[in-house]
Amino acid sequence: MKASHWISIVTLLLLGVACGESAPRQREGNDVGRGAPGDLTPVASDLGAAEIGDSVPPEDAPRDSADPAPDVFQDTTPPSGDVAFDGGADGHDASAPPFARVPQGDPVSAAQLGAVTDLYLELLRETRWFAVVEERAHGWPRSDPEQRFFYGTWWSGVRILKENGLVTYRHPPDGSDNNGLRTAPILNGVCFAHALWGGQESLLRTLVRGFESWALAMDRDDGADRGALLARAHYPESVLSEDGGRSVYIDYDPCRPGEEWSRPTPAPSIFVLNDQNPWWGEIWVKNIRSKDDIGHMLQALTYLPGCMEGASDAFQDDVARVMAAYEAWARRVEDDGWKIATVDEDYELYYPEGELAFYLMPGDIECLLALATRLFGRNEPGPVDCGDGITPLSEEWLLKNDFHQIQRSFQQAAAALAARHGHLALRDLMLRGLAWRIERILDAKELGAGYDGPHERDVAELIVMSANAGLPLTAREVRFLHERIAEAHESYLSEHMRRHYHVFDADTPDGEYAFTPEGSGFFFRLLAAALGTCASPWRHPDSEPVLDCERVRAAAPY
Repeated sequence: MKASHWISIVTLLLLGVACGESAPRQREGNDVGRGAPGDLTPVASDLGAAEIGDSVPPEDAPRDSADPAPDVFQDTTPPSGDVAFDGGADGHDASAPPFARVPQGDPVSAAQLGAVTDLYLELLRETRWFAVVEERAHGWPRSDPEQRFFYGTWWSGVRILKENGLVTYRHPPDGSDNNGLRTAPILNGVCFAHALWGGQESLLRTLVRGFESWALAMDRDDGADRGALLARAHYPESVLSEDGGRSVYIDYDPCRPGEEWSRPTPAPSIFVLNDQNPWWGEIWVKNIRSKDDIGHMLQALTYLPGCMEGASDAFQDDVARVMAAYEAWARRVEDDGWKIATVDEDYELYYPEGELAFYLMPGDIECLLALATRLFGRNEPGPVDCGDGITPLSEEWLLKNDFHQIQRSFQQAAAALAARHGHLALRDLMLRGLAWRIERILDAKELGAGYDGPHERDVAELIVMSANAGLPLTAREVRFLHERIAEAHESYLSEHMRRHYHVFDADTPDGEYAFTPEGSGFFFRLLAAALGTCASPWRHPDSEPVLDCERVRAAAPY
């Protein structure tokens, strides 16, 4: 079928013309038995069917010392890695057999596994991945003499300029988009590293507070209660950071107020002045929070139990606040009929009409979005039933890659959230769907001629993040990842790439450097995510190993 025909079908579905109901399918009876364990034939959804809270104030704000931060993970599975993979706690048949997969591919020998592990650890060490993230994740510095709320996120479009030895992070006039898509897997990697080796709490706090900053940016001291909102991005005044003993000028001026949208299509977001923000003063906010990166963000927050052992009181407070803010936001999205609220240029509350800011529920197209959001906000699926998450549009590659990224990330989030809250049969349904997605792609790649599916970095992301969410990997998938590790090692450690990892060295000359040094094999943001195959609290105990985890634990690459 031609791409234009698929686009026409999707357009009809989005408009609700080709579908009936606009709410997610209701859960009916026991559907966990559809397909035997290891039988990954997709179960398609029916194509024809289709407590608002406030942000919690940061630790810098006054708080009654008798009111401790909530234990946000009191209902979670202990982060031991030994997650129960039998039965279910969500109203399904507790005697259902455990999730399993048919073995595929030649097993990896211990020697091969050790060699790839050494290669991977060298990749992290030689790129200075954790140090580079610590240097470049930014927002507002800890070194601010006025001690305003510090945080850091990972940005798109930023240029690094070094002139007379001073490094500047210059933001683009059209601002940054989907920073959650970038910051989330970076937070995952840092969390997994901290669980394995420790020493990353400071960076974890910066990134977790970066998530919180997207909620705090919408706060306004005018007495109005607008409920839980998230900004796409926000721009305080430009500032000189002295964090870590490094001088960095963060140049936000091009985004205050930023350039107006000049294309004929509707603006995905606009710059809105918030001149009464209680945390940073006068800031400019990109107002429409896209759903594109929410699945990645919910995943990142869900993995935090795995790196909280021995956490300081300050870090526990950070996590308690951010979880409360995002739970309130998730409940609001559901209560508002799966629409994402924001404010206009007059700071009046409204619901954008563009498809970025609402979930497309006709035909269950974005049922997975509703499921993950519901699980995050209310800890259980309620009436939202997506089956195994596979619809007739799943992995149809003539559709935009963004569509598939959204679907995969929310399904991974749903699997991890179901595991966290003990909905084990639901978790297994999500894992079954993720397995089908991966096998469809790898089967097509093996056929060779005419393959027009996802790029290999996208496939690597799908496999790694699915494994971190609990999918047991086959040897075929592990070998695919090992090829990507070798490719990334060669690409990221090439001579012309190395200079981008040492911007602050005294002998690094003036010039322009890549903010995100992208190579082959894996996206830069995903380089540390494979550590989750050793450290994720939701990893499957029967998965074929991606890394020699004992070797990993013995050799911190920082």
